[in-house]
Amino acid sequence: MKIRTVFSALFLAGAAALSAQSHTLKLATIAPARSTWDVEERILAQDWAKSTGGKIQVQFMNSNAMGGENSVIQKLNSVRPGQKAPIDGAIFTNIGVENLATDAHILTLAVPFMFRDQEEVDLVLDTFEPRFSKAIGKKGYVLLGWFNVGWAYFYTKKPVHTPQDLKTQKLSVAGVGLPALSNAFKAAGFLTEDISADKLLQSTKTPGGVEGFYTIAMYAYAGQYYKSLPYILDMPLCPVMAALVISEKTWSSISPDMQKAMMGGVERAKANFISAQRSSDSEYIQKCVEGGCTLVKLTPAERKVMEDTLRGDASAMIKTGLIDQQFY
Repeated sequence: MKIRTVFSALFLAGAAALSAQSHTLKLATIAPARSTWDVEERILAQDWAKSTGGKIQVQFMNSNAMGGENSVIQKLNSVRPGQKAPIDGAIFTNIGVENLATDAHILTLAVPFMFRDQEEVDLVLDTFEPRFSKAIGKKGYVLLGWFNVGWAYFYTKKPVHTPQDLKTQKLSVAGVGLPALSNAFKAAGFLTEDISADKLLQSTKTPGGVEGFYTIAMYAYAGQYYKSLPYILDMPLCPVMAALVISEKTWSSISPDMQKAMMGGVERAKANFISAQRSSDSEYIQKCVEGGCTLVKLTPAERKVMEDTLRGDASAMIKTGLIDQQFY
């Protein structure tokens, strides 16, 4: 009887230990279904499962269906003390990170024409990642990695050749997720309207509604926005970054060996995202053009005026406090 009891105890202890090492992570993401972004995220999830012997599984949840990135931030916290939070982490856009950890001043990276190519983006991210990680860590989260999901372009109802052409059209720049960004654009002389993501498409179809916004081509195509905003300004403005963030509580419950394996997967995913992004930007812009969009190409003189003006507008945006002047 005693032997049976010992074996039972050992079996239960072993089962409990095995269970403790297994995790199903619930991650919110704003990636459009079946997009390149979505595909690469799922490849990362498969990498994690393979490199941890199946101990790490990922369940993706749509951020928009959860009410947007601000609602996702709320769901990263438990409803009541002692309870598990509804989700373990999220893949946020620049705007989501800004709301999650304002001290990171991540939107400084979105100033138009600050970057010319991916190499410059990588250099800044590598140099300042400790700053970003510290700001996010203060909020109780761990930054696992950054991914460039594309470069933003302006989509508008009317063609744009000058800054004035852009500033006379009503733009949606942050929805209702970050009013401070809309205010910064207003300070620079733009017309903006705050509108929720679920109402944006209808607004672009409505007279007097939104006349333009900037986004990656993949999102414009997947969301069908290009049909109502048929002009694409052929100037990539800034990289749109996605940050993979997980709660510190969840991360600390994962063994060091599995953490190391997961970080290896993140590094592989970064390279995959960059490769996929370079092809997907041109691919989705072409799809938009085939669907009826016009790619507005500026003359060298028009391009210089546009770049100089929008860079100058950064000074007005800095004064609103959204962009950190020293960091910029």
